Amino acid sequence: MQKMDNYDRRKNRAFEAQGDELDLEQREDQRRTTFRIPLRLWTEGRVTGRLDFHNCSNISETGMFIETPDPYALNALVNIEFNLPGVHEPVRVTGRAVSRIDENGSGENIMGNGFVFEQITPADAELIRAYVQASLLADNWTTE
Repeated sequence: MQKMDNYDRRKNRAFEAQGDELDLEQREDQRRTTFRIPLRLWTEGRVTGRLDFHNCSNISETGMFIETPDPYALNALVNIEFNLPGVHEPVRVTGRAVSRIDENGSGENIMGNGFVFEQITPADAELIRAYVQASLLADNWTTE
């Protein structure tokens, strides 16, 4: 039995709009190639002298979604640092912003970026993979 992803941000977009103005993504399939899990944690993002603090809302083995009121430009490379629950050493990755939801696409709903991990050490990649897999097993989630 597959659990539904209760934090699919596509369901939260532009819900104040009326009728034909409702701007929901119409894709049947998600773009992600790996299963993501809901995860709320603080992240740091650094790009071109800018340091931001964000809230991660979900993570997979290959990327994450970060909520921020000031989303990065598409294709921006951002150095992201975060601690997985129960892990003392921070995970450091460089992520590419592959999606952007700003006030034009979400109204006052969730704004932020979807990132794909581009530069990550094998140790950090394994740590994320192990965390995601353990979370899936603990919650009896399936990826089929």
